[in-house]
Amino acid sequence: MAATIRFNHLAAALTLLASGSVLAHGYISQPESRNALCKTGGNSQCGAVQWEPQSLEASSGFPDGGPADGQIAAAGHPQFGELNAQTSDRWTRRDVQAGPFAISWTFTANHVTRNWRYYLTKQEWNPNQPLTRDAFELTPFCVIDGNMVQPPKQVTHQCILPERTGYQIILGVWEVGDTANSFYNLIDANFKGGTQPPLAWNQGGTIYPSIDLAAGDKARTRVFDANGERTDLQTELTIASAEQGQKNNWAHALAGKINAEQSLIRAGQQGSDGQFNPVYGQNPVYLKAGGALERVEIQLEQLQPPVGNDISVSGLASEYQLDNGKAILDFTITVQGDLTVTNTLYDHGGVAKGQSSADIKDSSQGFTMPLTGLSAGHHQLVIKGTPKNGGTPLQQTLDLMFKDPAAGGAHDFAFPEGLKSYTDGTRVLQPKNGKVYQCKPFPYSGWCSQWSANATQYEPGTGSHWQDAWIELN
Repeated sequence: MAATIRFNHLAAALTLLASGSVLAHGYISQPESRNALCKTGGNSQCGAVQWEPQSLEASSGFPDGGPADGQIAAAGHPQFGELNAQTSDRWTRRDVQAGPFAISWTFTANHVTRNWRYYLTKQEWNPNQPLTRDAFELTPFCVIDGNMVQPPKQVTHQCILPERTGYQIILGVWEVGDTANSFYNLIDANFKGGTQPPLAWNQGGTIYPSIDLAAGDKARTRVFDANGERTDLQTELTIASAEQGQKNNWAHALAGKINAEQSLIRAGQQGSDGQFNPVYGQNPVYLKAGGALERVEIQLEQLQPPVGNDISVSGLASEYQLDNGKAILDFTITVQGDLTVTNTLYDHGGVAKGQSSADIKDSSQGFTMPLTGLSAGHHQLVIKGTPKNGGTPLQQTLDLMFKDPAAGGAHDFAFPEGLKSYTDGTRVLQPKNGKVYQCKPFPYSGWCSQWSANATQYEPGTGSHWQDAWIELN
């Protein structure tokens, strides 16, 4: 079975729900920061920061204050801890040169700003050690005054970048003026050195280590120009062992084979000498600038495709009675595969009200979720299964209704179920507010069934003309 991997990454359905800080805040977008590249797919295996690159906020005062040594990249947030990994080949780099240097920020909440400060690692820093203050020159090479005003949603700063060679890190600190916090972003930079610039290369693809492979499986490139596929430029790797088939290992091996076989294509991280070195993990694929080649895709061929992951849920009711804002969900999840299962209940406004999780492998497990602070109305239970082998996550979203006995009432349908059968006296439950409405008698009853997603005037309780058609019962 062959599967072509393009540059699509899972867009989590829970993006706006993944954090309590839904309004936070900003990130370095050019050259792309480590966290920004996690968002766009330029970096892989980043964890939750791929959905929240703007949220790397910690106390102000760097270098005397701020995130602790070893936690600078994640700004001290354990949920973003993957960012703290530090080796010479872990992160995608952006080419830079000493001299005039532009740095751009993108803000999702443009706080009043005290200043922006930029720090650079020392020439002799060790990229294979956890990142600490000692790695940096602690006098910023560029300071931009924020004048205690709100910046626009996008700003660009003109700085002078000091001389360096090879892999260095730029730390950008945005110190806001209306809180005691700052935002911390890292740029993984590759300083271009030497008097003769290396050959120009443009990125044309990515080796993305998505799954483990078995001995006998294959990973190959598919190279395209304007006229179609160039099979003469294909590089193919046959997996020799289970160890080589581990996702980071085969990605490294394929990149190395590309570099050995091809003259117009390179893969891996480019060093200051212009040479490309494969890395264990995600490898950018480059095409020689000025040539006819346009893109490279990666195709995986598995001799014995793994049994597909699956997840099923049983034991849930469609409605639950509240007891002073409390309820208990009891249900069972059955898993095929080896998954980390996370269950999150959201109210109709998208606020998380409770969560449970467990690792399940080819079995069933019961969950009991005691919930508090609930309001009557529509909720959703989002069940997400993340494969431990790095495959595509699974998700089920189930609609639940919570009813307050004091405010509830008998109803025939939960709106808009049974829409076309609404007539004089029909009672419907409005999931958005937990209230019951009764269709008015003729001649008004005809309006009760007049509804679509684009025409909501007569929707009970919420439409602009709902009172022409409905009577509120509670």
